[in-house]
Amino acid sequence: MTCKIDRRTRHDSQTHTLSPEAFFGGAFGLLVARHGCLIAQAIERLGAPPLAIEIEGAAWTIAIAHQGSSVTCQPGAIEGALVVTLTAQQFSELVQNQITFNGFLVARSLPFRGGSLADVSIWDSIWICLLEGWPVVGDAITFKDRSGAPLNLAQVFTPADDAEDIRHFLAEAGYLHLRGWLDSSDMVEISAEMDEALPRAIEGDGKSWWAQIDDGTRRCVRIQHFEAQSPTTTRILASRRWAEMVSLIACDDTLTSGQYVEALVKPVGVIAGPSDVSFHRDCHLGRHAYLCARRTVGIALTPTGGGNGSLRVIAGSHRLVMPVEIAKKAPYLPVVAVATEPGDLTIHLSCTLHDSTPPRVSERRVLYVEVPLAPRHGATETGRSAEELLREQVTSIHREIAQAPEGPI
Repeated sequence: MTCKIDRRTRHDSQTHTLSPEAFFGGAFGLLVARHGCLIAQAIERLGAPPLAIEIEGAAWTIAIAHQGSSVTCQPGAIEGALVVTLTAQQFSELVQNQITFNGFLVARSLPFRGGSLADVSIWDSIWICLLEGWPVVGDAITFKDRSGAPLNLAQVFTPADDAEDIRHFLAEAGYLHLRGWLDSSDMVEISAEMDEALPRAIEGDGKSWWAQIDDGTRRCVRIQHFEAQSPTTTRILASRRWAEMVSLIACDDTLTSGQYVEALVKPVGVIAGPSDVSFHRDCHLGRHAYLCARRTVGIALTPTGGGNGSLRVIAGSHRLVMPVEIAKKAPYLPVVAVATEPGDLTIHLSCTLHDSTPPRVSERRVLYVEVPLAPRHGATETGRSAEELLREQVTSIHREIAQAPEGPI
């Protein structure tokens, strides 16, 4: 059985300046011919208003067609539309999936009127559907194991389990919970190395994120590139067992080994700052069509669940591009809390919705290791530099969230 999860459709080398006149006069019609039914279904099911895009004095409105089976575009902004305002450069980036409406929102660079934040979130998903054919809603999504029986979404896999069952689960649900691949005693060593690294972090150093605690103190809650400060982590990433795990979760894709590590501390009593992030995808800000589906591997250093919070995932959200604002309030796919023990691994795809619940009783610690897809054969990949720029922008934005926690993330 083939199990490819590589969803890349675009190369950075193919990006160019694309005007609204060229897009709406050409590519838009071709995309609607392929994906118009999916778009109309999402608009109708989620009650989305028409979308009007204003660009430097001109406007175009996308609305459901009269027969309800597709969408149309017309010049001008019609009454009742959600109106977003973009520059020509922003529009060119949007239509090539370099950034999303959510990305503009997080960057505080998306003026809009005539609609709500939820409407923008819905259109963010519909826009991805337009570009990539990724359905927003659907009646037929099910979760089955390889024999056709209902999938146990709380399944914990060990090295003794069938590798094909594990790969099937990842492709079906968009995440995994693994136990027995790492030695729990190493988690104690890594936590001690975190204790040594945390006092070296300085707020504003570009390598750490900080949060406000209810006792008035500021705490470092994330250290980037932690592998440079953790010999134990470096040893694990170079081990045969790690390589076997990466090969397992690759399915039929080719992955790199994963060397970018972030160390996260989840303190009790955070009142402001980017400690526990609400539902989002790792491609939430853009570049889904260039980078997905990467794997993100979580390494639990402390127990999770109950009093100290946990990772939550929305099963199947890599198959339906559920709007993030709906995911936060009324998800239409199963939400699964992943309770882990020290040494457990969690894996989620970069286009799977996930969040982190805050600890109430005791601090939680976890590492996250990014495992990207290998560059495609024959492609001129400049995407790493573009990705780094996006990562730096996200880091800067999350530092600002410490001062303004109420907003989309």
